[in-house]
Amino acid sequence: MNTGRASNDSAARTIMTGLAGLAGLVAALLPCLWAIDPFDLMRAKLVVDQFLSLELASALAFVLWRRAGVATDLAALAAYAVAGAAAVSIGLFMFQHFGGEGALFIAPSAHLLLVSAGLIALTLLCTWLASGQPMLLLLTGVLLFGFCAQFLPAPFDAAPVRADRYTVYLVFGGNGFLGRALGVIAGTVTIFILFGAAYEVSGGTAAIDALARRFSRRGRGVAIKATVVSSGLFGMVSGSATSNVLTSGAFTILGMRRLGLSAPMAGGIEAVSSTMGQITPPVMGAAAFLMADLTGMSYGRIALAAAVPAILCYALMFHQASWIARRMPRQTAPVLSAEDEALFKAQQSELSARDLWHLLPVLVIVVVMFKGDRMTELAGIAGTLAALLVGLILDGPRELWARVKRSAPGASRTVAGLVIAGSALGVVLGVLGMTGLDVSLTLGIRELGEKSVLLSLVLTAAAALVLGTGMATTGVYIVVGTLLAPGLVALGVPVVAAHMFVLYFGVVSMITPPVAFAALAASGISGASFSATAWAAMRFGWMIYVLPFVFVYVPELLLVGTFWEVAASLAGAAAAVVAVGVLLSASLRPVQIGAAVGLLLSVIATVNPTQEPAMAIGLALAGLAAALVGHLMLSDPSAKMEAE
Repeated sequence: MNTGRASNDSAARTIMTGLAGLAGLVAALLPCLWAIDPFDLMRAKLVVDQFLSLELASALAFVLWRRAGVATDLAALAAYAVAGAAAVSIGLFMFQHFGGEGALFIAPSAHLLLVSAGLIALTLLCTWLASGQPMLLLLTGVLLFGFCAQFLPAPFDAAPVRADRYTVYLVFGGNGFLGRALGVIAGTVTIFILFGAAYEVSGGTAAIDALARRFSRRGRGVAIKATVVSSGLFGMVSGSATSNVLTSGAFTILGMRRLGLSAPMAGGIEAVSSTMGQITPPVMGAAAFLMADLTGMSYGRIALAAAVPAILCYALMFHQASWIARRMPRQTAPVLSAEDEALFKAQQSELSARDLWHLLPVLVIVVVMFKGDRMTELAGIAGTLAALLVGLILDGPRELWARVKRSAPGASRTVAGLVIAGSALGVVLGVLGMTGLDVSLTLGIRELGEKSVLLSLVLTAAAALVLGTGMATTGVYIVVGTLLAPGLVALGVPVVAAHMFVLYFGVVSMITPPVAFAALAASGISGASFSATAWAAMRFGWMIYVLPFVFVYVPELLLVGTFWEVAASLAGAAAAVVAVGVLLSASLRPVQIGAAVGLLLSVIATVNPTQEPAMAIGLALAGLAAALVGHLMLSDPSAKMEAE
């Protein structure tokens, strides 16, 4: 009898797993169908709310049925199975509702109230299951605040609203659970998540690591520079610094430990590199697409504006990598166990002509994307198909299909989690608009800025660090871009500079104690303490904290201004980077003094691009110092030592 019951339980779990796979497949492919829409068959007959209803219902069903498939208790299995069926039913009801005339009127009828309450309850449950307790607390707190704001004193008070109207509006009002945030994440972001999965399936991630090692081989600190480049490229498409650390850190941290780096520093460098990927164009962890939607600017304009700060950060990190490598002794004792040494050698790959095929998907995305703003989704789909084609050519259909089957559950899990998070973040935007809290924060920052712009920037940065804690890049930007950026714009900060400022500080929360999830993940791999890894990450990534203030005061670095102003600021910034490299590499005090003077004058030229004499002197001194150091490095035998 027990054998028969166990067999029935196993069959039920198998069914739930199969249903979860089907729901995940729908959630992953529906955005592609909506974006391609051959002959306008879908957009001509459906509205976007119908698409979002099916997408959200599929994501909810996937999470619930997947949990049912692994449930050990029969009651839990039945509860999750019924909840998944309820999610599908609610999605189909909403699909039908938004396709009729009833969608024009938001009346709190009994059936709309029941559906709304059911969707809110299921979304809360799946938010906890997919994103954890922090996101659940955020969503719950926002829901409660949105209703209770009518009872609060000014400036947090809001217009009176009944509980039934409030509940129905958040679901059917178009500015809540099915709001703008879900529209962006269920479309563009989901498509690029699929591209990331396809790129990994095709072997592109291993090729990126090999390419990074080849590009950084001629300089010092090969393993450190390879980490900076490869982790940045991984993080650019992953959209999560933490998951990127867990993916690429398995071999980059081992490589740096093999070089002789301490465990905290190796973990800290990986955490910073993965975080940098979130602010590196053209993808920027999918935040670039959200920024284009919130600011009304073109995607190409945002990607170009983000390029200069990213290049400056990478240049400074490369200088630091060389400096760290030079401070290490010529011979270092082995720091890896036999097992780790074998793992590192097995994971270390060399660049070959075969691996150059993996550049094709990236080139396809860049070419298609810059043909127009509406081509963003199609670029992601084209890149996905190109990645699969590369995998097919290099490894054959059987191996590619085996990899696709292995990676499909993880990709579906990522897509479903992001879709549910997008729905929750849509509620944040809806409640902010209903209560007027976004306007109150904007006015507060503006009033503070009238006394001190710098103090306003510091407090905005601190708020972004707090609000960005524990969230993926897309969630971070939606929150800080909506809450904090308008206040900076009201102070006269250019729109692109304001949004880049809050994005940088929202993302850098991943390496900032006391939470610092990216540093926490890196410490688990390196074996160092969390606090030591977090502080090492902050030291190595200091430029991410400084640069946002620089481009607020010097928006020319974001390509804002006339041609000559932009050119002068870029020249001054380049000279400053060269001077920093000189300071880190010079071994003679006179050269260091000259480099310091060059750095000072180049910074003056950057901040005030119209002061041409200062810029010229700064560039001349920085160039002279760089030439002297180059001569010293060539004549110093110890400088030619490879750090690997």
